[in-house]
Amino acid sequence: MIPLVVLQGVVVMPPLTAAVPEAPRRLVSAQGRDLEAEARRVAVQLGQPPRRLTIRLGGVMTFLWASVALIVLVSLVQDLLIFLAPEVGMTDRIYRLDLDTEASLPTWFSSGLMLVCALALLAIAVQVKRDRLFQALPWFILAGFFFVLSLDEIATIHEWLSAVLSARMDNTGLFYFAWTLPALVVCLAGLACFVPFILGFSGLDRTLLIGSAVVFLSGAIGMEMLGGAEAELNGVTGLRYRMLMTVEEGLELAGLLIFLLFLLRRLRASHNRTMVCFE
Repeated sequence: MIPLVVLQGVVVMPPLTAAVPEAPRRLVSAQGRDLEAEARRVAVQLGQPPRRLTIRLGGVMTFLWASVALIVLVSLVQDLLIFLAPEVGMTDRIYRLDLDTEASLPTWFSSGLMLVCALALLAIAVQVKRDRLFQALPWFILAGFFFVLSLDEIATIHEWLSAVLSARMDNTGLFYFAWTLPALVVCLAGLACFVPFILGFSGLDRTLLIGSAVVFLSGAIGMEMLGGAEAELNGVTGLRYRMLMTVEEGLELAGLLIFLLFLLRRLRASHNRTMVCFE
Protein backbone atom coordinates (compact mmCIF):
# COMPACT_ATOMS: atom_id res chain seq x y z
CA MET A 1 0.00 0.00 0.00
CA ILE A 2 1.40 3.39 -1.03
CA PRO A 3 1.31 5.85 1.88
CA LEU A 4 -0.31 9.30 1.43
CA VAL A 5 1.00 12.41 3.12
CA VAL A 6 -1.33 15.39 3.77
CA LEU A 7 0.41 18.75 3.91
CA GLN A 8 -1.83 21.80 4.47
CA GLY A 9 -4.77 20.14 2.82
CA VAL A 10 -2.85 18.93 -0.16
CA VAL A 11 -2.44 15.22 -0.75
CA VAL A 12 1.15 14.37 -1.67
CA MET A 13 2.00 10.95 -3.16
CA PRO A 14 5.61 9.67 -2.88
CA PRO A 15 7.37 8.69 -6.11
CA LEU A 16 6.42 5.25 -7.37
CA THR A 17 10.07 4.18 -7.47
CA ALA A 18 10.22 4.44 -3.70
CA ALA A 19 7.64 1.67 -3.52
CA VAL A 20 9.82 -0.80 -5.41
CA PRO A 21 11.92 -2.88 -2.98
CA GLU A 22 15.67 -2.41 -3.33
CA ALA A 23 16.60 -6.15 -3.13
CA PRO A 24 14.71 -7.26 -6.30
CA ARG A 25 16.28 -4.38 -8.21
CA ARG A 26 19.77 -5.55 -7.18
CA LEU A 27 18.87 -9.14 -8.12
CA VAL A 28 17.72 -8.09 -11.58
CA SER A 29 20.90 -6.06 -12.02
CA ALA A 30 23.12 -9.02 -10.99
CA GLN A 31 21.27 -11.36 -13.34
CA GLY A 32 21.74 -8.90 -16.13
CA ARG A 33 25.48 -8.73 -15.55
CA ASP A 34 25.69 -12.54 -15.48
CA LEU A 35 23.78 -12.81 -18.75
CA GLU A 36 26.00 -10.19 -20.34
CA ALA A 37 29.16 -11.98 -19.20
CA GLU A 38 27.86 -15.31 -20.53
CA ALA A 39 26.97 -13.70 -23.85
CA ARG A 40 30.48 -12.28 -24.17
CA ARG A 41 32.02 -15.69 -23.36
CA VAL A 42 29.89 -17.45 -25.98
CA ALA A 43 30.75 -14.77 -28.53
CA VAL A 44 34.45 -15.23 -27.90
CA GLN A 45 34.14 -19.02 -28.27
CA LEU A 46 32.22 -18.69 -31.51
CA GLY A 47 34.49 -16.00 -32.91
CA GLN A 48 37.84 -17.58 -32.02
CA PRO A 49 38.23 -21.33 -32.53
CA PRO A 50 40.44 -23.07 -29.92
CA ARG A 51 44.11 -23.20 -30.76
CA ARG A 52 45.53 -26.61 -31.53
CA LEU A 53 48.86 -27.88 -30.21
CA THR A 54 50.35 -30.45 -32.57
CA ILE A 55 53.00 -32.83 -31.24
CA ARG A 56 55.08 -34.53 -33.93
CA LEU A 57 56.04 -37.99 -32.75
CA GLY A 58 59.09 -38.21 -34.98
CA GLY A 59 60.63 -35.03 -33.61
CA VAL A 60 59.85 -35.88 -29.98
CA MET A 61 61.31 -39.39 -30.18
CA THR A 62 64.41 -38.19 -32.04
CA PHE A 63 65.10 -35.63 -29.32
CA LEU A 64 64.57 -38.17 -26.53
CA TRP A 65 66.77 -40.84 -28.16
CA ALA A 66 69.51 -38.27 -28.69
CA SER A 67 69.23 -37.22 -25.04
CA VAL A 68 69.51 -40.83 -23.84
CA ALA A 69 72.53 -41.45 -26.07
CA LEU A 70 74.24 -38.33 -24.73
CA ILE A 71 73.52 -39.22 -21.10
CA VAL A 72 74.87 -42.76 -21.49
CA LEU A 73 77.88 -41.60 -23.49
CA VAL A 74 78.94 -38.96 -20.95
CA SER A 75 78.82 -41.45 -18.07
CA LEU A 76 80.65 -44.10 -20.12
CA VAL A 77 83.43 -41.72 -21.18
CA GLN A 78 84.02 -40.74 -17.56
CA ASP A 79 84.56 -44.39 -16.55
CA LEU A 80 86.81 -45.15 -19.51
CA LEU A 81 88.99 -42.12 -18.82
CA ILE A 82 89.33 -43.02 -15.14
CA PHE A 83 90.16 -46.70 -15.64
CA LEU A 84 91.85 -46.86 -19.04
CA ALA A 85 93.48 -43.44 -19.43
CA PRO A 86 94.81 -42.37 -16.04
CA GLU A 87 97.35 -40.12 -17.73
CA VAL A 88 94.50 -37.76 -18.58
CA GLY A 89 94.41 -36.89 -14.89
CA MET A 90 90.70 -37.52 -14.29
CA THR A 91 90.82 -39.07 -10.82
CA ASP A 92 87.10 -38.89 -10.03
CA ARG A 93 83.89 -38.72 -12.01
CA ILE A 94 81.33 -35.94 -12.13
CA TYR A 95 78.65 -37.61 -10.06
CA ARG A 96 75.87 -35.30 -11.23
CA LEU A 97 76.36 -36.88 -14.68
CA ASP A 98 76.86 -40.44 -13.46
CA LEU A 99 74.34 -43.12 -14.40
CA ASP A 100 74.80 -45.04 -11.15
CA THR A 101 74.29 -42.04 -8.83
CA GLU A 102 70.81 -41.41 -7.47
CA ALA A 103 70.99 -37.59 -7.16
CA SER A 104 72.01 -36.97 -10.76
CA LEU A 105 70.82 -35.74 -14.13
CA PRO A 106 70.31 -39.30 -15.50
CA THR A 107 68.12 -40.18 -12.50
CA TRP A 108 66.02 -37.07 -12.99
CA PHE A 109 65.66 -37.82 -16.70
CA SER A 110 64.63 -41.42 -16.03
CA SER A 111 62.11 -40.39 -13.37
CA GLY A 112 60.69 -37.77 -15.72
CA LEU A 113 60.22 -40.34 -18.49
CA MET A 114 58.38 -42.63 -16.08
CA LEU A 115 56.13 -39.77 -15.02
CA VAL A 116 55.34 -38.88 -18.64
CA CYS A 117 54.47 -42.52 -19.31
CA ALA A 118 52.20 -42.52 -16.24
CA LEU A 119 50.37 -39.39 -17.42
CA ALA A 120 49.97 -40.81 -20.95
CA LEU A 121 48.60 -44.05 -19.48
CA LEU A 122 46.17 -42.08 -17.36
CA ALA A 123 44.96 -40.11 -20.38
CA ILE A 124 44.35 -43.34 -22.31
CA ALA A 125 42.60 -44.91 -19.31
CA VAL A 126 40.20 -41.99 -18.94
CA GLN A 127 39.46 -42.10 -22.66
CA VAL A 128 38.83 -45.87 -22.69
CA LYS A 129 36.67 -45.57 -19.56
CA ARG A 130 34.10 -43.49 -21.46
CA ASP A 131 33.31 -46.43 -23.73
CA ARG A 132 34.34 -49.58 -21.83
CA LEU A 133 34.85 -49.26 -18.08
CA PHE A 134 36.27 -52.77 -17.53
CA GLN A 135 38.81 -52.46 -20.36
CA ALA A 136 40.17 -49.27 -18.78
CA LEU A 137 41.31 -51.17 -15.67
CA PRO A 138 44.69 -52.38 -17.08
CA TRP A 139 45.49 -48.83 -18.19
CA PHE A 140 44.74 -47.47 -14.69
CA ILE A 141 46.89 -50.20 -13.11
CA LEU A 142 49.81 -49.43 -15.42
CA ALA A 143 49.44 -45.72 -14.73
CA GLY A 144 49.67 -46.35 -10.99
CA PHE A 145 52.65 -48.66 -11.50
CA PHE A 146 54.58 -46.03 -13.44
CA PHE A 147 53.75 -43.34 -10.88
CA VAL A 148 55.31 -45.60 -8.24
CA LEU A 149 58.34 -46.26 -10.47
CA SER A 150 58.85 -42.52 -10.95
CA LEU A 151 58.69 -41.96 -7.21
CA ASP A 152 61.04 -44.86 -6.50
CA GLU A 153 63.61 -43.56 -8.98
CA ILE A 154 63.93 -40.36 -6.95
CA ALA A 155 63.16 -41.62 -3.44
CA THR A 156 65.21 -44.89 -3.85
CA ILE A 157 62.57 -47.00 -2.12
CA HIS A 158 64.08 -50.15 -3.61
CA GLU A 159 67.38 -49.38 -1.87
CA TRP A 160 65.59 -49.23 1.47
CA LEU A 161 63.75 -52.47 0.66
CA SER A 162 67.03 -54.14 -0.24
CA ALA A 163 68.56 -53.14 3.10
CA VAL A 164 65.54 -54.47 5.00
CA LEU A 165 65.55 -57.80 3.13
CA SER A 166 69.33 -58.21 3.42
CA ALA A 167 69.00 -58.20 7.19
CA ARG A 168 66.44 -61.03 7.03
CA MET A 169 67.76 -63.33 4.30
CA ASP A 170 70.98 -64.85 3.05
CA ASN A 171 71.43 -62.77 -0.09
CA THR A 172 74.22 -63.93 -2.33
CA GLY A 173 75.04 -64.45 -5.99
CA LEU A 174 72.48 -63.10 -8.41
CA PHE A 175 70.30 -61.94 -5.52
CA TYR A 176 73.07 -60.06 -3.73
CA PHE A 177 70.89 -56.98 -4.18
CA ALA A 178 68.01 -58.46 -2.20
CA TRP A 179 65.24 -56.35 -3.73
CA THR A 180 65.67 -58.10 -7.09
CA LEU A 181 64.06 -61.32 -5.80
CA PRO A 182 60.61 -59.90 -4.90
CA ALA A 183 60.81 -57.60 -7.93
CA LEU A 184 61.38 -60.58 -10.22
CA VAL A 185 58.43 -62.45 -8.73
CA VAL A 186 56.12 -59.43 -9.00
CA CYS A 187 57.15 -58.71 -12.59
CA LEU A 188 56.67 -62.30 -13.75
CA ALA A 189 53.26 -62.49 -12.07
CA GLY A 190 52.27 -59.15 -13.55
CA LEU A 191 53.32 -60.17 -17.05
CA ALA A 192 51.29 -63.37 -16.72
CA CYS A 193 48.21 -61.38 -15.69
CA PHE A 194 48.67 -58.93 -18.56
CA VAL A 195 48.95 -61.55 -21.31
CA PRO A 196 45.33 -61.01 -22.48
CA PHE A 197 45.92 -57.26 -22.47
CA ILE A 198 49.08 -57.64 -24.57
CA LEU A 199 47.40 -60.00 -27.01
CA GLY A 200 44.67 -57.42 -27.53
CA PHE A 201 47.08 -55.46 -29.71
CA SER A 202 48.48 -56.42 -33.08
CA GLY A 203 51.21 -55.48 -35.49
CA LEU A 204 53.71 -52.85 -34.51
CA ASP A 205 51.88 -51.89 -31.32
CA ARG A 206 52.17 -55.41 -29.91
CA THR A 207 55.83 -55.55 -30.93
CA LEU A 208 56.55 -52.24 -29.21
CA LEU A 209 54.70 -53.29 -26.06
CA ILE A 210 56.47 -56.64 -25.73
CA GLY A 211 59.82 -55.19 -26.77
CA SER A 212 59.63 -52.39 -24.21
CA ALA A 213 58.91 -54.86 -21.40
CA VAL A 214 61.75 -57.18 -22.44
CA VAL A 215 64.30 -54.37 -22.81
CA PHE A 216 63.33 -52.56 -19.62
CA LEU A 217 63.19 -55.66 -17.40
CA SER A 218 66.44 -56.97 -18.90
CA GLY A 219 68.11 -53.85 -17.58
CA ALA A 220 66.18 -53.17 -14.38
CA ILE A 221 66.30 -56.75 -13.08
CA GLY A 222 68.52 -58.87 -15.34
CA MET A 223 71.56 -56.60 -15.41
CA GLU A 224 70.96 -55.63 -11.78
CA MET A 225 71.25 -59.29 -10.81
CA LEU A 226 74.49 -59.66 -12.78
CA GLY A 227 75.76 -56.46 -11.22
CA GLY A 228 74.93 -57.82 -7.78
CA ALA A 229 76.97 -60.96 -8.38
CA GLU A 230 79.89 -58.84 -9.56
CA ALA A 231 79.55 -56.49 -6.58
CA GLU A 232 79.71 -59.44 -4.18
CA LEU A 233 82.93 -60.72 -5.75
CA ASN A 234 84.84 -57.52 -6.58
CA GLY A 235 82.91 -54.60 -5.10
CA VAL A 236 81.22 -51.73 -6.87
CA THR A 237 84.28 -49.68 -7.78
CA GLY A 238 85.74 -51.85 -10.56
CA LEU A 239 85.43 -51.28 -14.29
CA ARG A 240 83.44 -54.48 -14.87
CA TYR A 241 80.73 -53.44 -12.40
CA ARG A 242 80.65 -49.96 -13.87
CA MET A 243 80.13 -51.36 -17.36
CA LEU A 244 77.31 -53.59 -16.13
CA MET A 245 75.61 -50.62 -14.52
CA THR A 246 75.99 -48.56 -17.69
CA VAL A 247 74.33 -51.30 -19.73
CA GLU A 248 71.62 -51.62 -17.08
CA GLU A 249 70.70 -47.94 -17.08
CA GLY A 250 70.92 -47.75 -20.86
CA LEU A 251 68.49 -50.65 -21.26
CA GLU A 252 66.08 -49.09 -18.76
CA LEU A 253 66.04 -45.79 -20.62
CA ALA A 254 65.68 -47.53 -23.99
CA GLY A 255 62.78 -49.61 -22.68
CA LEU A 256 61.03 -46.49 -21.41
CA LEU A 257 61.39 -44.76 -24.77
CA ILE A 258 60.01 -47.78 -26.64
CA PHE A 259 57.05 -47.90 -24.26
CA LEU A 260 56.48 -44.15 -24.62
CA LEU A 261 56.40 -44.54 -28.40
CA PHE A 262 53.74 -47.23 -27.99
CA LEU A 263 51.66 -44.91 -25.78
CA LEU A 264 51.95 -41.95 -28.15
CA ARG A 265 50.87 -44.17 -31.03
CA ARG A 266 47.82 -45.24 -29.02
CA LEU A 267 46.93 -41.62 -28.33
CA ARG A 268 47.31 -40.81 -32.02
CA ALA A 269 45.23 -43.85 -33.02
CA SER A 270 42.32 -42.52 -30.95
CA HIS A 271 41.84 -39.90 -33.70
CA ASN A 272 43.12 -37.23 -31.31
CA ARG A 273 39.89 -37.26 -29.32
CA THR A 274 41.70 -36.67 -26.04
CA MET A 275 41.38 -33.02 -25.02
CA VAL A 276 42.56 -31.21 -21.90
CA CYS A 277 40.53 -28.12 -20.99
CA PHE A 278 41.32 -25.59 -18.26
CA GLU A 279 38.27 -23.82 -16.79
